[in-house]
Amino acid sequence: MDAANPLCRWLLAAGLIVAVGCQSNGKSGTLSARGQVPPDPLAPAGPLAPVAPGPLSPVGAGPLSPAAPTSADIQKTSYTALPTVGKAAEMLKDSIPQIRVVAHVGSANHVTDQEVVEAVRQRDFTGFEGHARRAKEKELYALELRRIIERELILDEMYTKLKKAGKLAAIDDIKGFAGTSADHAIRGMRKQAGLKTEEEFGGWLLAQGLTEAVIRRQIERQIMGDEYVRSLLKEKGRTPGLADVRGYFDRHPEDYKTDDNVKWLDIFISFNKHATPRAAYDHAEMIRAKAAAGDDFVGLVKQFDNGLAVGTNGVGLGSKRGEIKPADIEAAIWALRPGEVSAVLEAPAGYHVVKIAEREYAGPRIFDAKVQIEIREKLTEQYRKIEYQKFVDDLWRKGAVRIIE
Repeated sequence: MDAANPLCRWLLAAGLIVAVGCQSNGKSGTLSARGQVPPDPLAPAGPLAPVAPGPLSPVGAGPLSPAAPTSADIQKTSYTALPTVGKAAEMLKDSIPQIRVVAHVGSANHVTDQEVVEAVRQRDFTGFEGHARRAKEKELYALELRRIIERELILDEMYTKLKKAGKLAAIDDIKGFAGTSADHAIRGMRKQAGLKTEEEFGGWLLAQGLTEAVIRRQIERQIMGDEYVRSLLKEKGRTPGLADVRGYFDRHPEDYKTDDNVKWLDIFISFNKHATPRAAYDHAEMIRAKAAAGDDFVGLVKQFDNGLAVGTNGVGLGSKRGEIKPADIEAAIWALRPGEVSAVLEAPAGYHVVKIAEREYAGPRIFDAKVQIEIREKLTEQYRKIEYQKFVDDLWRKGAVRIIE
């Protein structure tokens, strides 16, 4: 996952990261779609370097290898004087070369160079400089182009099927939901970035070589495709049974084991708060007796602790072997069972009284309800990915895709 870009980090938190090309591979296992119906603007894009279109080249299901643009084109693209969405559509309709179409998908879908370029710019290029960066940009351009074409195939299929079934109202509903979701996402993006005006937000995007129109379009169409494919896979998806779950558990024992883990509560009595070490010990013993008698341990922490446990509701520092602090009391902590209160434990700066709140013992996990739920969810996701890939591969085989070289 490429999330070094600030925009990608926000989209990750919003659950929309695939929508703007932040995934780590070209054949996304997650849906990457944006709904396609003829009345939509064809390409919300800014002026790109004019390039005369070449001959159309049919593309099948194999990897895309566009000869143009090169990674140098990506770096040199200008984003001044951005047109509106409607203007971009008119420019494309009139064949004005400022909007460069790099692929035709289905009967009416188009992919523009700017959309692919912006997807590439949202990737993390940390550690890539000079020739290595240019080579990486060229590689990612091909991957992003394929990803965007894939989502256009999905939405072309959606429009065709729903129109044939006389369910055009469903398309409008999906588009409305996607538009509302995109509005919410962009408002959240602005808020996260601390930007108050549209002008500030536009400048923030421009500094990253991005445009709001393209991002909005990507989010909307991502959501539209998600909704359509989710409905298809819900009908086709296989539900793992108990035998499947148990079989997975038996075949992957390494995934279902645990290390020693403890959550412990601590009260620290400092030598510095008492006249003598003996006085500190007697005070600690009084607290230990209260805890052992059943007094609320967190309440005792708030009343008597001289350390940092007050700020953590009593939770001590460290949960695994070798992590317990102070190290002087670690052995005593691992010797206790859940619910037990320790004796008064001496450390260099004072005494500790601890209680074990939770404890997990090293070894294989049992085949309980929690493990079964984890495995069932994992298998369901695997089955969904298999069905999704079958669906997408079929679209590549039968879909009409042409790359403009």
